[in-house]
Amino acid sequence: MAISKSDALPGAENGFWSGLQSSAVLTDLREGLFRFIALAVAAVFIYRGVNNLVIDSGRLNVLMLLISETLTFVWLLLARRPLVRDWSPLTVFISLTAGFGSALVSLQQGIAIVPLYIAAPLQFLALWVVIWGKMSLGRSFAILPANRGVVTSGAYRFVRHPIYAGYLAGHILFLLSSFSIYNFAVYAIITLFQIHRILREERILAMTDEYRDYLSRVRYRLCPGIF
Repeated sequence: MAISKSDALPGAENGFWSGLQSSAVLTDLREGLFRFIALAVAAVFIYRGVNNLVIDSGRLNVLMLLISETLTFVWLLLARRPLVRDWSPLTVFISLTAGFGSALVSLQQGIAIVPLYIAAPLQFLALWVVIWGKMSLGRSFAILPANRGVVTSGAYRFVRHPIYAGYLAGHILFLLSSFSIYNFAVYAIITLFQIHRILREERILAMTDEYRDYLSRVRYRLCPGIF
């Protein structure tokens, strides 16, 4: 039995083009570009960090920072596709700066406000908070505010954003062990942008009943009793 052109699957003539123009395809293209940028930034930062450690292997604060930031890029590459993501230009700019801004930090020896032998062990503990948070989150990790599923177990039983809390503690400790006005300015901007990320992320997640219930049970975002 012959099949006429009119009997073919509906939309077959322009299915390819309509599919190419679909939001799903555009989202995949943006996601791919976003992760490529992450890899490029990771490569530059890892090179800088390793080069610095080769010159001075005693810079344990640099080693902790390098591990923490490398884990960010690895988790991003392994992250699952989000259900909802905020692609507004301002949020993309702020989130990229907050997420990858540490690559702009100077790794040169600064002023040790806190001795390295005190700061480095505490920085190691902050790193484990980050790792615990990422293990609790699994593949739901994101740089842009997004909904990859609501996670309320593990580290998320204590604060809403344990990974950001670990980042903040690690950044403060690195700054105190290698202080410079330049690094202070970089970390100040990163922290302000991280807060914006947190608020935007909560706004997206609060669209679900599960997360609204979570907000009522876990009151603080970063530090119990403070924020």
